Amino acid sequence: MKRPLRSRRWATAAAFVATTALTIGGLTACSGATSTAPSDAPVEITIGNQPAATETARLALFTTLVDTFKKQHPTYVVTTTEDGWDAQTFSARLAGGDLPTVMGVPFTEIRGLIERKQVADLTDAVNQLGVTDVLNPQLVDLVSADGKTYGVPTMAYAMGLVYNRALFEKAGLDPAAPPTTWDDVRKAAQQITDKTGVPGFAQVTTNNQGGWVLGAEAASRGGSLVNDAGDKIAFDDAATTDSLTLLHDMRWKDNSMSPNGLMGALDLAQAFAGQQVGMFILQSDAYRPLTEQLAFPSVDFGFGAMPTVSKADAPTTLSGGNIDIVRPDASPAQAKAAVEWIQLAELGKYTDKDAARADAQALASQGSAVAIPGLPVVNADAYTQYLSWIADLNNVPIDNFRPYLDKVAEQKVQSEPPVKGQDIYATLDPVVQAVITDQNANIDALVSDAASTAQGLLSR
Repeated sequence: MKRPLRSRRWATAAAFVATTALTIGGLTACSGATSTAPSDAPVEITIGNQPAATETARLALFTTLVDTFKKQHPTYVVTTTEDGWDAQTFSARLAGGDLPTVMGVPFTEIRGLIERKQVADLTDAVNQLGVTDVLNPQLVDLVSADGKTYGVPTMAYAMGLVYNRALFEKAGLDPAAPPTTWDDVRKAAQQITDKTGVPGFAQVTTNNQGGWVLGAEAASRGGSLVNDAGDKIAFDDAATTDSLTLLHDMRWKDNSMSPNGLMGALDLAQAFAGQQVGMFILQSDAYRPLTEQLAFPSVDFGFGAMPTVSKADAPTTLSGGNIDIVRPDASPAQAKAAVEWIQLAELGKYTDKDAARADAQALASQGSAVAIPGLPVVNADAYTQYLSWIADLNNVPIDNFRPYLDKVAEQKVQSEPPVKGQDIYATLDPVVQAVITDQNANIDALVSDAASTAQGLLSR
């Protein structure tokens, strides 16, 4: 079975498309019964998400980690598989007992999996092993319910302002000090357009990403696409309409925004790589396909925190990523073994210098970006220490991310909608498209209609 991507990473640089899976619908809950194997039976676990054979350096590192894990736990019976999260097959494989013991799932899935009792309770294991001590506390909340822990965050992305440092300089702007408020973004976009003739701002609008990015922009203004429970639409408010009004004004009043109202991910990537876009909102991981596949100069890539309404506000980043879970029928011993694997393979680089450097060397040997600053899954001290361990191996220009990193400690984190996130995004794509293509678009009516449609989807 093909190993799916573990997070909202880019499927290909050409597609420049995020790969968060569609939310599951209509799954049959597993009984959650634990194994009845004798207590002295060997602990057997299957580790999912093994790198594909084409990822030679990553596979070699994975194999080394598995060998280390076996040596550390000689009584465990360990097998591996490329299998991982697949929304289309998860239900059947869960019912058939065909899932790996431990595997990664997107942030958007964890709440539904918990509610349907389709993941193991890892509370005892993570507490015993001290896993939560090193994690980013804001992310621990995402995998918790009723005082229990059901997963371990292993990768998280951060939304922010991607900008072209070379165009900033050409326009007379300081690339070390990108805009921090939405008013500043508008002014910078105007200056870029006036000085260079290039659209100062652009926004992806198709394939659900228009709604996704709009959701991030609304969150930066204190809004949210859904309520805390995830069962009611909340975007019919000023945060969303103000975000759309800004896009409208940059497009129609300032003429500083790309007029492409059907901008796909490929369009945005190529325009930016071709020095034809000054700024856009996306995740910091945009660095990877732009520099590795589209030859965008790494020295020109800049990344700042999400803009805010006022300079006094703390930035809010919409986030998703990967959470490692354990199948619900795992025994306590298997759950503990799985968490021990997560601790070694996923979190080890944040707690052990040798592990950090081995991981960095594996990425660098493939010509892949080593450490792209984003939302750390570990606490600030552990993340700072990790970056210092790999500083001489890191091929990513960390200083270009300094405007973001300087705000990490104060930024707030808002998770993607926990239920039918992709469906909600899809209802907002046409709204963003209309604002960019129709000067007389009725923003309030568009948002209200989209909210009604999205609520109908949630209520099914």
